[in-house]
Amino acid sequence: MYADCVIDYLGIHVTPAIFMAVLKGDALFVKGKGTGRVLKSTEKDNVFINFADHGGVGMIAFPYGSLFKRQLEGTLKTMSEKKMFNKLVFYLEACESGSMFLDLPKNTKIYALSASSPSESSWGCYCPPDDVVEGKSVRSCLGDLFSVNWMEDMDASDLKSRTL
Repeated sequence: MYADCVIDYLGIHVTPAIFMAVLKGDALFVKGKGTGRVLKSTEKDNVFINFADHGGVGMIAFPYGSLFKRQLEGTLKTMSEKKMFNKLVFYLEACESGSMFLDLPKNTKIYALSASSPSESSWGCYCPPDDVVEGKSVRSCLGDLFSVNWMEDMDASDLKSRTL
């Protein structure tokens, strides 16, 4: 199903706590979970995070738990204090995802982009009857407008000429 992909965390290891530990470079916390890999970036690195799942006002969902706005802000603040990036770009695909970035510190090099405002849905696309994979309907939306439009645009573009 995921040919040629290395999956670091799967199933019960896809939690808010592990996500935050990975971002903060906390190898001790994730030891024995998944591959145990964490972010090892420095102030010379540009970091890109793309998160897609469900959400609500002030929270994003994981298969096992929810990550709340203050927790995400704290994680990004810790990363900044530890000089884990030169610039950080965070794409967040979830309903009400705009609510997650309202209070980010202004003195960091964090560019956060959300799929929706703090009070709107992140609209699904490729929904029935357009949800056909290998000739079969999967009876679900296959994506959201934000991510699908971004990926389709990237497929059709010269990425070497793109900037934020």
